[in-house]
Amino acid sequence: MNQVAQGIGKQRRAIQNRKGFPWLLMSPTLVVLVLLGLFPFVYAIRIAAFNISISKPYLPQLFVGLAQYKDLVRDANFINALRVTIIFTVEAVFIQFWLGLGIAMLFQRRILLKGLFRICILVPMVLTPVVVGLMWRFLLYPHAGAVTYYVGVLAKLLGLTAPQFLANPRLALQTLIFIDIWEWTPFMFLILNAGLSSQPPEPYEAAMMDGASKWFIWRTITMPLLRPSIMIALLMRTMDAFRTFDTIFVLTEGGPGNSTETLNIFLTHLGFKFFYTSRASAMALMMLAMIIAMSFAFIKILRKEEVIR
Repeated sequence: MNQVAQGIGKQRRAIQNRKGFPWLLMSPTLVVLVLLGLFPFVYAIRIAAFNISISKPYLPQLFVGLAQYKDLVRDANFINALRVTIIFTVEAVFIQFWLGLGIAMLFQRRILLKGLFRICILVPMVLTPVVVGLMWRFLLYPHAGAVTYYVGVLAKLLGLTAPQFLANPRLALQTLIFIDIWEWTPFMFLILNAGLSSQPPEPYEAAMMDGASKWFIWRTITMPLLRPSIMIALLMRTMDAFRTFDTIFVLTEGGPGNSTETLNIFLTHLGFKFFYTSRASAMALMMLAMIIAMSFAFIKILRKEEVIR
């Protein structure tokens, strides 16, 4: 029996030592990834190269090459959606970063009930975007929402006109940016707070012994040591803000007019409202290329900083 068991063990080790054995173990996962990821991607490339519309399946599928991409670049609505997306992403991420950094640095001090405050700060982040959109939609409901009511009362006392946060094209985008800041500043705080908590104490002790000021310590020690965490937070948050959809769709659906129509909202309208299937596929591929380009840019900057250090 022992010889049989030893023989079986040798056979198992021989199989596990083969070069193809790891690929055999990963094959189920690879098949699922191909079916769920690669196949739709290739199919989207094919659709974008033809003139296909779901609402008109009887029309012949004509090969148009890069015509869908050229039409998108010349489309004024696409240019507007790109502009709105850039404004939304840059403004929201910029404010979220500095607010998150400020709160994270504040939490490095001794604060009474710090754990309770941390939980309260993280609550908006754990809510689903649809729930956040519905909640703020009720709060900003004209004349009946809690926020619009009290702001209207305050405006009347000051002799001003009550603002229409989601109905005014000038205020709608800024309102959405404020909601995104409220929801995702805790994410910045979480990453930056972890980065600050993991910094070694030795450089600070040496700087304090040399009589360095707090501003000098923050500028020359804290921020350089925090750069990897900053780059990770900015990368993840920028990509997430760039493709924001749920909250905006629930609150405004891109309106009033197209003042809050981001690329994702415009893509939804193209594909599921006007049924321009090929053009929507081309736009989805363009957005994917933009996100990949942003990712490579952040990674390149992070690698350069690591080489310098």
